[in-house]
Amino acid sequence: MAVDPEKFKALRKKLDRLVESAPIREENREFAVNNVLGPAFSEMDDLIDDSRPPRLYLFGRSGAGKSSLINALANKDAAEVGSVEPTTVESELYHISFPDRYASWDVVDSRGLFESVPPDGDVPADTVSLMKRDLEEHRPDIAIHVMTPDHVRAGEEDFETVARLRGELDALFPPVVYCLNKVDTHLSPGGDWPPETNPSLAGDIKSNLDFVSRVLEEPEPTAFEENQPLRGYEFDSEENVGVVPTYVKDEPYWNVETLSWLIGDFLPISARLQFNQAQRRERLMRKMARSTTNRFSSIAAGIGATPMPVADIVVLSSLQAGLVALIGSYSCRELEWATVQDYTSAVGVSAVGGLGAREVARSLVQLAPVGGQAISGAVAAGTTWAIGRSAEEYFFNDNVVKPSGLFEKGKKRFRDAKFPSL
Repeated sequence: MAVDPEKFKALRKKLDRLVESAPIREENREFAVNNVLGPAFSEMDDLIDDSRPPRLYLFGRSGAGKSSLINALANKDAAEVGSVEPTTVESELYHISFPDRYASWDVVDSRGLFESVPPDGDVPADTVSLMKRDLEEHRPDIAIHVMTPDHVRAGEEDFETVARLRGELDALFPPVVYCLNKVDTHLSPGGDWPPETNPSLAGDIKSNLDFVSRVLEEPEPTAFEENQPLRGYEFDSEENVGVVPTYVKDEPYWNVETLSWLIGDFLPISARLQFNQAQRRERLMRKMARSTTNRFSSIAAGIGATPMPVADIVVLSSLQAGLVALIGSYSCRELEWATVQDYTSAVGVSAVGGLGAREVARSLVQLAPVGGQAISGAVAAGTTWAIGRSAEEYFFNDNVVKPSGLFEKGKKRFRDAKFPSL
């Protein structure tokens, strides 16, 4: 399963009803709805309720493996793969549907875009017009320049073409991720695979990554993994996002998750959910869970710092219940109250079937050692952070970790960052 936008709407209504039924003064109720739950869920509205398909634009020379890369990213056969000849000389739009995951993608494959670029690097008018037409029609969120090691070394004019096209198309040209595909080209007969076990192959891959960085004039790229720079670089640039090496001809693919992570992290928030959950890549969904925990914890800090001693427990419990439900849904559980009840039962709070939203939510505050009090911002944030991280452990690792054991770490994290005087 995955995050169902309709069930998210139902969850939002339950949380609103929880606050509406709280025994608090009307002005406090309005404050809670307008200044607490509203800001907390505004980002979730963009992520889930306003979710849309990501729009990806792939370009490069024929034979770079663009169609294979689409299939590898989607984790299914979604694009026709040509063996020798390009399948078509025209760009193709793939609308890839993932019905069981409430997701779809729009992917434009601009077949053989550079085939007509001559050695002198001049950009033919038809290349410019083709790409301009594609970009105007599809308005992609991000472009992926797919190339092989041979294309990289012999095709500096391709990079120059991208730069010239960007100059002509200006804001219409999206940021670019460079995918160095078919890195097995460097592999000697009988050599070890994957690259992490072959120092010579790893050195060749890193050399190509460094070459791309120099050509793009990105002098200080950041390695995705400090101890494994061959996994790719991220650039500090609004135009060039990064460069990632991949192998996608046969399974098991190599390093596709790194490319997927970079694309997903860069996409607009409204396009991020469908991109991530379509792939069922745990790393991506865990990253979303961690981000949601941090976001909700920051909101909780504002609740705890507000002089609203009766309302803060009700509002906090509503916030925390929503957090648990969302993290459960990121792990492919149903986005419903049964998921929250499952978690609260597992970590030691009596929340059995039939309990209403309010009772389940109240039980969440009892998981940390601060329930029933008017609490400081750092404590409120720490409580919420501890519940979020505990829920992540439960839903993703099937591991029961009580929030009370994480509470001090969460409190210190937010006190040091935002409340140094506490």
